[in-house]
Amino acid sequence: MNPLFAVAALALAQTAAEPAAPTPAAAPAAEASKSDPPTLTNPPAAPDEKKTSTVAEDRSGKSNTVGGLRLETDLPWWQRLKVGGFARVGVFYAFPLREEQLVGGNGGFRLADFRLNFDFRPINKLTVYASVEFAAPLVDPNDPLTGRRIVDLRDAFIEYEVCSGLLLKAGQFRPPYYAEMLLSDGAIPFVNRSILAGGITPPEGYGPRTHLAPDRQVGLQASSKRLGSDTIGFRYALGVFNGNGQNQLFNDNNSVNPVGRVEVDFQQTITLGLNAGYNVRTTGTRPNRLSTNDLDYGVDLEAHKWGFQVLGAFLGRSTSYSFAGLVPDSSMGALGQVRYFHEGTGLEGAVRFAWYEPSRVQADDTAMELAAMVGWRPFKLPFRVLAQYTHREEERTVSYPNDSVDLMLHAIW
Repeated sequence: MNPLFAVAALALAQTAAEPAAPTPAAAPAAEASKSDPPTLTNPPAAPDEKKTSTVAEDRSGKSNTVGGLRLETDLPWWQRLKVGGFARVGVFYAFPLREEQLVGGNGGFRLADFRLNFDFRPINKLTVYASVEFAAPLVDPNDPLTGRRIVDLRDAFIEYEVCSGLLLKAGQFRPPYYAEMLLSDGAIPFVNRSILAGGITPPEGYGPRTHLAPDRQVGLQASSKRLGSDTIGFRYALGVFNGNGQNQLFNDNNSVNPVGRVEVDFQQTITLGLNAGYNVRTTGTRPNRLSTNDLDYGVDLEAHKWGFQVLGAFLGRSTSYSFAGLVPDSSMGALGQVRYFHEGTGLEGAVRFAWYEPSRVQADDTAMELAAMVGWRPFKLPFRVLAQYTHREEERTVSYPNDSVDLMLHAIW
């Protein structure tokens, strides 16, 4: 055989024996927010699909799949872990400035929030999320104006994207109900949420009045990303929860709290949301326990264009009791707010009106709130400063001036 042909044949055999180098994977997409986890109104950005070969092992011999799911083996763990959070600190005063009053006697500096969140993606399309509040209020049950700050768990869940039409989430998080409540804590435009989502408590008001929208619960949820065309879009979220609040050891009874929300949008500019839920709450000390049946419902409409953001909402609740001596009750509330943000200067302003009727049975318990806010996000830096004036009115039996002025620094990282 010709020696040149022999050398060429040997080179080709060695080249065919070498394993092919895997194609490098694309890095996960950046998260849409660095505050609380995105919710139904702001779903998380999915990681890019990995453009790997069909070979199940890389050149090091380590498998890049577990149970058929691709691992992010091309990225070190610290690049698959994102750490974010926010802090809100300011000066809060309610008027009149009088000592030893439920309203107006505790003005001064206040640390509203100091939050850290952790987003880890061990395998493709799987998210492990946790957020911890380092300044959670622990109020003395005997005195609503005393207490201390503690470290408390906020969100703790896992979520897996089966497909665009099915995302499964399990753990502790906010149920899919009411657009204002679903907005992350680090993204609300005002100093706080409205009385529909936050209720009324001292020192801003006599209260106490609980909110109409459910806060964080432990449960399971199935939802979707936006489905449809560029013109008309659709989202859904259905879940079952314990219904007795966050960080509870056990459910308060054997009943679960079903909650659902449907959104329809036009060109991702105008969004109509419909909410519904049913919860059986059990309170009291054994053996004297009382069950309360709550049927929640609501509708909200959002729109954003040219720097404006508009939100209108109506929430209602029908209540019945296990004890026949208590008559059925109902509550309702409405909200309207407008915000404007100027991208060039970072200046913003917003106004909000909220009306809340906690009980149709109890007379003179209606509460109203009118808030106005101005703020500035300087030079697109990750913090903003804002000032807010809030006018409140409560029932006539405890009619008392309780307007407030708040100055706050809101930093996001």
